[in-house]
Amino acid sequence: MTVFLAMVAAVVFGGGVVLQQRMAWEVPAEHAARPSLLLRLIRRPLWVLGMAADVVGFGLQAAALRHGSLLVVQPLLTTFLLFALIFTALWTREPISARQWWAVVLVLLGLSVFLLDAAPNQTSIGTADARNWMLLAASLVAAAAIAVAAGLRAEGTWRAAFLGIGAGLADALMATLAKAFSQSLNHGVWAVFRTWTPYAVVAAGLASLVLISTAYQAGHPTVSLPVITVTDPLASGLIGLFFFNEHLQVSGARGALVPLGIVAMAIGLTSLGRNDRLASEVSGNLATS
Repeated sequence: MTVFLAMVAAVVFGGGVVLQQRMAWEVPAEHAARPSLLLRLIRRPLWVLGMAADVVGFGLQAAALRHGSLLVVQPLLTTFLLFALIFTALWTREPISARQWWAVVLVLLGLSVFLLDAAPNQTSIGTADARNWMLLAASLVAAAAIAVAAGLRAEGTWRAAFLGIGAGLADALMATLAKAFSQSLNHGVWAVFRTWTPYAVVAAGLASLVLISTAYQAGHPTVSLPVITVTDPLASGLIGLFFFNEHLQVSGARGALVPLGIVAMAIGLTSLGRNDRLASEVSGNLATS
């Protein structure tokens, strides 16, 4: 069920992001990393429809993470890029190129090798004491803040890359909080509002949305998109390993294939993200970078 929910979430995210993020690049640069960016975007119907898809996708992601591990769910969610490619091809009525198909094959092959050979445990419990939560949140926020600060001071592709790292880290924090939120539901729907998790999810979600839109707005989607897509599962996987005690089977001959699977998946995602047509649709940049 974890794998099924994660894949459905990827489909929904793939459709939503094509509708939503194509609007972000049209907002003037002075609104970067500010709440005013969202105030302008919310006036655009396509962006609102994409946001609704994001909400549904988040619900499916949280359901997958309720008992599922970050090491399984987050890599599966990166396949949203594959579905975004398909939706973009249908929207523009342009065929998918051979190079794009090879990138799709690399992603699926790398993901299959990782899931089969590393055999990450599909279940984990998203609970920890207050001290560990504070340590994790402070570490991710600090790392994201450093990346965003560097991005706002940089120009061109470096700006897009640093902002993409910040957005990817924000996505990883959002996934971790989604797991904690889903665990809180074990006490009942109304009881969850007496915990800190729903409010942390809302705050992190807004921050993540601003950073992602800012990264896309930087004007180099073929840089920011692959950086975000690769940073999120890597950071989430490290959180799963060191924070929730999730496990990988990396011993023996099969374990040697795990790095190859991760590299193949990263190369495939990067190749897809660097495709002008897909990156333009996903990021909202209607011009070629």
